Amino acid sequence: MPKTFSGRLAGIILAIFVIQVVVFIINLFSNNGFGAIVNFIRIAPFTSLLGLIFGVTGSIKETGNSRALPVITTSLSVVLGGFTWFFLFGWSFGG
Repeated sequence: MPKTFSGRLAGIILAIFVIQVVVFIINLFSNNGFGAIVNFIRIAPFTSLLGLIFGVTGSIKETGNSRALPVITTSLSVVLGGFTWFFLFGWSFGG
């Protein structure tokens, strides 16, 4: 368990990431793929930015085994930010 405030916020953001991914997958498989991508594009930039901020500050301030949670949050926010860029600029909607 993280001891600093930014480490605990990184844990909260990690929980938000998990919820966001679960909702995205549920929307994809409920025949609402375009709506899932649009909602992901609307929400993911803000959560990935918060994840980067709190993850980096948490990994700087934490020591020992409690550093794992902010590092996971940072790496997952980079992945979600990459998916956001892919959906915004790489995905072709048939045009």
